[in-house]
Amino acid sequence: MNVLLKNRGAHERRWKRYPAYRDSGVEWLGEVPEGWEVKRLKNIADINSEVLPETTDPNFELQYVDISNVDSRGMILDAQDMRFEDAPSRARRIVRHGDTIISTVRTYLKAIAFIENPPNNLIVSTGFAVLRAHEGIDPKYLFALAMCEPFVETVMANSVGVGYPAISPTVLACLPTWLPPLPEQRAIAAFLDRETAKIDALAAKKERLVELLKEKRTALISHAVTKGLDPDA
Repeated sequence: MNVLLKNRGAHERRWKRYPAYRDSGVEWLGEVPEGWEVKRLKNIADINSEVLPETTDPNFELQYVDISNVDSRGMILDAQDMRFEDAPSRARRIVRHGDTIISTVRTYLKAIAFIENPPNNLIVSTGFAVLRAHEGIDPKYLFALAMCEPFVETVMANSVGVGYPAISPTVLACLPTWLPPLPEQRAIAAFLDRETAKIDALAAKKERLVELLKEKRTALISHAVTKGLDPDA
C-alpha cells in the first residue's frame, strides 16, 4: 500500500494540474487548460502542399514510402528505391524536414510519422496527408498531437468505408486541434522526446531478451532430442 501511495504521489507531482481550465467547445475533448486555443487543423498546418508533377523526368530516382512502411510507433521502417516511371501513381507527395505524415486510408493502421532530415528525393504515398506546421506551431508538437489517442480516434470516427476506411483531406483539415502557447508546445515536445526514447530503449532490451530466450529454448530442445538428458554431452 505504501508503494502504491508513493507511486500515486509521484504521478501527481509529475502531472500537476493547471491553475484553471475552460470548456474547449468540443464535446469529446472536454476541458483544456486556460490559455490553450482550439483551432481546426487547417488553421495550424498546410496540408498536401507539394506534389510531384506528371511532367517529372521518368528517370528521376526517388525513395518511396507507402503506408505499409510506417508502423504504429511512428517509425518509417523502410523506403523503396525506384525511378519515377516505375513508381505507382500514388507516389506523389513531397515531404520536407519537420513534416508529419498521417495515413488517410486504412486509418485503423495508425500510420503516422515525423519526417526528420529526409533525403531530397523522399516521396510518400497519396494515402498520406502531409502536414506542415504554420509559423508559431512547433512541428514536433504537431506530430505529438497527430499521434495522441483522442485525435487518432477522431480521424477513425470520421473515416468512411468498412474494409478500406478513409478520411478525405477536406474532412481531416476541419478536425479540431488544441494548442498551448508556443513555449509550452516546445516543452511538451521535448518532454515526449525524452520519455518516449526511454520507453523505446526499454522495449528494445525486452525484445532482445525475448530473442535470447527463444534461442535458448531452441537450443534446449535440440540438445535434449539429439543428446538426451546428459548435461555434459
